[in-house]
Amino acid sequence: TQGVNQLNMIQDYGKPGLKTPEQAEKLRRLLMAIITDVRAMVIKLCYRVERLKLLKHSDYEMRRSIAQETLDIYAPLANRLGMGLIKWEMEDLAFRALEPLAYKKIVTLLEEKRRDREAFIRDFSSRLETIVKAQGIQLRVNGRVKHIVSIWRKMQKKNLEFHELFDVRAVRILVDTVADCYAVLGVVHTTWQHIPKEFDDY
Repeated sequence: TQGVNQLNMIQDYGKPGLKTPEQAEKLRRLLMAIITDVRAMVIKLCYRVERLKLLKHSDYEMRRSIAQETLDIYAPLANRLGMGLIKWEMEDLAFRALEPLAYKKIVTLLEEKRRDREAFIRDFSSRLETIVKAQGIQLRVNGRVKHIVSIWRKMQKKNLEFHELFDVRAVRILVDTVADCYAVLGVVHTTWQHIPKEFDDY
């Protein structure tokens, strides 16, 4: 509990003048530096998720302050710790507090096509796995719907409407080697036509 208490003592982010990206990064580094047991940060992040779920009971300023702090500080920390699911949940809950109308619109659009989307991911994953295994490559495939904040960011960045997005659905392929990765990429590109300017090699 000492580590969690130390984290709870740092409450300066909401003060005026501390909301630049540089200050946010300094605070993230400070939070990581003061903990000697990473479990304290895990507890803090889980507590933050629960706090976000209860934001509807807070006043307007408190909701916005906690949501923005989450996006600036805690979601990036979760990402650094490899807690992708926690990061996505925090981002979506914070987005709901900051942009409730946009959040509701995207949720409604996603729900309208949920069954079709789930069926597509299931069928595509099965076909992909069969094709790749026929090449002697072992893989693991999982599919998901992109989380709400990433959909919204892409809509804003590219000035697109929801129906214009190509990648609301995502399929991840895990293989053992870099060579297998590019072999699978070759299979994908020869089986399906890729969308120009939508390919990234990280």
